[in-house]
Amino acid sequence: MDDGSSPEITLLIPFIFFNVPYRSIYVNNNGVISFNVQVSQFTPEAFPLSDSRSFIAPLWADVHNGIRGDVYYRESTEPEILERATQDVRKYFKNMPTFTATWVFIATWHQVTFYGGSQTTPVKSKLCLAHTASLPHNST
Repeated sequence: MDDGSSPEITLLIPFIFFNVPYRSIYVNNNGVISFNVQVSQFTPEAFPLSDSRSFIAPLWADVHNGIRGDVYYRESTEPEILERATQDVRKYFKNMPTFTATWVFIATWHQVTFYGGSQTTPVKSKLCLAHTASLPHNST
């Protein structure tokens, strides 16, 4: 599908993004996780966008998974996944040595291609949002 989005996904816990708690998100085909509204169309603009949409862009691209690939997402509180998220955050964010994940949201754009692409031009990207109860909300 080109320029599609998931339905609104109600989260198990609020996700704090720039000090704003969000209780739901959208996983959009064009490589973004958005808050409050779907981002159904790829618009190559510099950040921040002029219309003030709030989103995280791990793969901000003109994706067309109707040609190839799929978009998957899920929440998890599984201990093994939380441990991996905890270790990854501690490894890559040295200023957070006591971080302990209590929740994660994982989105994967698996072997999707760009608009105008083909079966032979796959791209893969993954995002993992993690939350901890041990930090003040404005630090998450």
